[in-house]
Amino acid sequence: MKILPKIGTDIIKFGVTEDEAFKILGKTDKTYITDGENKRVQFYSRKIELSFEPENDNRLGWIEVHDPEAELYECNPIGMVQNEVLDIITSELGEEPKIEDYDSFVSATYDNNWVECIFSFGCLTNINLGVAYDEFDNPQWPNP
Repeated sequence: MKILPKIGTDIIKFGVTEDEAFKILGKTDKTYITDGENKRVQFYSRKIELSFEPENDNRLGWIEVHDPEAELYECNPIGMVQNEVLDIITSELGEEPKIEDYDSFVSATYDNNWVECIFSFGCLTNINLGVAYDEFDNPQWPNP
């Protein structure tokens, strides 16, 4: 799977409905509702979690990628050390990350590109992607 900031992945793109996602990915392994009323679905074999957001007509607006075979900028960053990952992503996106230390993990967020990297024990555990929004807070769905 290729990770594509502002688009999703090469397998599934932001803006699809839950039914469309299931047609693409198959049966979900786990489903739950967040405190913010987003519906989260996990696909164990793909090692991804999708979030369907009620404020966006229940369309896919957030993807968490945990797959160590996932590709971003011609490398497989899951499992790589924090400085290497940040060097690559910062160079490619042309944006400095906002780093927040939550004690048990570190979050590096690229706000302009809706990319978040989560690090535990100094290594990347997952990359989170969100749909981009315009100046009026409207989601910018990628072309199908």
